[in-house]
Amino acid sequence: MKRCGLWSGLVLTVLITAGAQAQTACDRAALELRLLCTAYRWDGPVASVYFGTVDATAYPMFAGLTAVAWGGVLVGQLERPTAERITLATAATTVLVFGLKALIRRDRPFDAWDDIAPRGDPPTSYAFPSGHAALAFALATAWSLEVPRIYVIVPAYAWATSVAVGRVWKGVHYPSDVLAGAVLGVGVAWAIHRIWR
Repeated sequence: MKRCGLWSGLVLTVLITAGAQAQTACDRAALELRLLCTAYRWDGPVASVYFGTVDATAYPMFAGLTAVAWGGVLVGQLERPTAERITLATAATTVLVFGLKALIRRDRPFDAWDDIAPRGDPPTSYAFPSGHAALAFALATAWSLEVPRIYVIVPAYAWATSVAVGRVWKGVHYPSDVLAGAVLGVGVAWAIHRIWR
């Protein structure tokens, strides 16, 4: 009787283990997962410091770049419609991101794959589109359209691109999340600039 119970327990364990194989992203052939794993595996002190620093600047820059526009109005360096367009681009992008996240409800990579773990605190919202990428590119585009100078355009887009890649590196977004966010941010800022003339 004991032997029968031991064998059935062993068989049950083998069946459960066989059915619960790990879901790994980095051994899949899909292009998006290969890109995700390529960025995610950039592991080292330089990548950690760079992407960690860029990610830490995201929220202060989202608020700060809008505040700088209004500061420019106060000191007479920018016209009021410029600050209004930058503010509207930021607000509209934020609303669209939250709406799309609620509608699409895509899980984040660390929720779907056993070999992807978030670097830092895991976000609790859905993945698609990336809000960080959307806001970074909305602000980069809005500022580049309002102040079309090389010393604004190059740093703005370099920072926005670093924010987007950093979100994939952190394991919290797929490449398509940040690409969609970037397209959304650029599109919103460009549309507001073109319509509000």
